[in-house]
Amino acid sequence: MGGSPVSSYSTAVAVEFGKHLSKGIWGLADKALPVVYGVAYVVLVIRVLPEEEFGNFVLIQEIFLIVTGLAMAFALQPLLKFGAEENTNQRSILSAALLLNIAFILIFSVIVVVLAGPFSILLNSPRLAPLMLYLPAMFAASFVRNYTLILLQSRFQIKQVFWVDAVHFVGAPVLIYAYSKMNLFNSALDLIMINILSLGASSLIGLWFSRSMIQLQLRPGKEELVMMWDYGKYTLGGIVSYMVYTKADSFILSAFGGPVQVAVYNSVKIFTRIFDMVAQVLQMFVLPATSRFVSKGDVASLKVFVEKALNFSTVGMTPVFVLFLFFAPLLVSIVYQGRYTEAVPMLQIFAVLSFIIPASAVGSNTLLGLGHARLGFIIGLFLLIASVAIYMVFIPWLGPLGATIGYVLSTLVLAWMTVSQMNRFVPVTFREVAARTNDIKVFIRSRLNV
Repeated sequence: MGGSPVSSYSTAVAVEFGKHLSKGIWGLADKALPVVYGVAYVVLVIRVLPEEEFGNFVLIQEIFLIVTGLAMAFALQPLLKFGAEENTNQRSILSAALLLNIAFILIFSVIVVVLAGPFSILLNSPRLAPLMLYLPAMFAASFVRNYTLILLQSRFQIKQVFWVDAVHFVGAPVLIYAYSKMNLFNSALDLIMINILSLGASSLIGLWFSRSMIQLQLRPGKEELVMMWDYGKYTLGGIVSYMVYTKADSFILSAFGGPVQVAVYNSVKIFTRIFDMVAQVLQMFVLPATSRFVSKGDVASLKVFVEKALNFSTVGMTPVFVLFLFFAPLLVSIVYQGRYTEAVPMLQIFAVLSFIIPASAVGSNTLLGLGHARLGFIIGLFLLIASVAIYMVFIPWLGPLGATIGYVLSTLVLAWMTVSQMNRFVPVTFREVAARTNDIKVFIRSRLNV
């Protein structure tokens, strides 16, 4: 005899929940990979490479991340959206994304080669020009990786995404360690070659996992190509301001002080990755929760949720503030073993981000959840102008310390703009947010009583 309908339904729900839980675990594991890479980067790279070599690699890495990030926004984000939709011509969409990505990468490969000399002069680094000639090889090595990662994400193959990322984020440190043991690791070029190898291996794994999904046609349909272009040009515009805000500091610093100052600054800026992680975690909760409350028309619950999100995340970042502000000398000494001691006051200034990032992350994701993407784009344009102006004031004056102050002030501007705009739709006050501290006590008591 067959089982009861209730039993069958419960089993089905359990199986479905298990699938989502598994994807969530793999997703969290994938987010942890950059942290593993960052720790290894500190121990194996920043401690070892001469300051000028490390500074030059930072500049190369920033150029690489900018170009691939722009290509991702322009050609691959549309693939993530339309590739996940039903009732679309998947062959044509995959082909259009591939064509747009190839064109974008080829154009920028030519640009970086042609401008290598002038860029090297502008950034006060004679060694940068020959290193920039390796950027097209880095673009090529990562091309299939980036394409297949988006394709796998569009089909919710999170486990495979993890393994593709792991090959690079774990493989690169392993190669660095092996090269160091063989006394072959002492320059920016060595690190570039290692990245080419790990990115290339990651591309091969991505190609293997997605081999059955890649179904192309010789010429993508005009309708799909226009659709991808129209969507891509707006996502491209949206990410430009973020790229300027997060990466212009290193280039402006190099232009005024050279790669050694870039090395000093980035030796401490790497600690801010903890704030990036916090922002990503807040996005995972705030954006979907806001969308859910809006769909129900439950503005009162949304207001309570935003107040709690601001309070809980700010209180949760207090230990980071204390660590960076009061234990910066000890932290820098332990991590860098006597090197980069001038980074201590910069780390103490970065501590202020502990109270700024929660506001900017909650504000921006609430706006997105409310459906105000265009407003986010406008905020991004203001941020672009403001961040460049702030960097140009403080970096020539104070060097790496000025870059630190500029980064914190730019983030403060972002937080102020997003929260003020959020308040137009979900009004919250400092007193209301502070009052939610009692909810933390209630939450802790409820957990202890379980």
